Amino acid sequence: MTDESVTYDANVIQSFADRLYREAIWIIYTGSFFGLIAGAIIGIIMAVVLQQRDNLAGATILGAVLGGLVGYSRGRERAFKLKLEAQQALCNVEIEKNTSILKGLVRSPKPPAQ
Repeated sequence: MTDESVTYDANVIQSFADRLYREAIWIIYTGSFFGLIAGAIIGIIMAVVLQQRDNLAGATILGAVLGGLVGYSRGRERAFKLKLEAQQALCNVEIEKNTSILKGLVRSPKPPAQ
């Protein structure tokens, strides 16, 4: 086991929060994209099963739009959770800043002179 002491570094938390925000943005895009693809496939399958091959294009488009909306909605929910986690981490950084300022202001009382 190494004897490394871990010290507080606000930059680590800031980097973590930045990464969470980037991931949140990509989750919305990928959720929408995969929802669109899955919806299109479901639309095609429904048209074939219901023997509506004449309406295959319409079913595909409708399925893609609905699937994209569902994927977008789910992606936004997951992104919100990541952004909330980032905000909690940043809040901890601010608490540390504020308490370290207070530590500097509060001095231990000196013993009375004799």
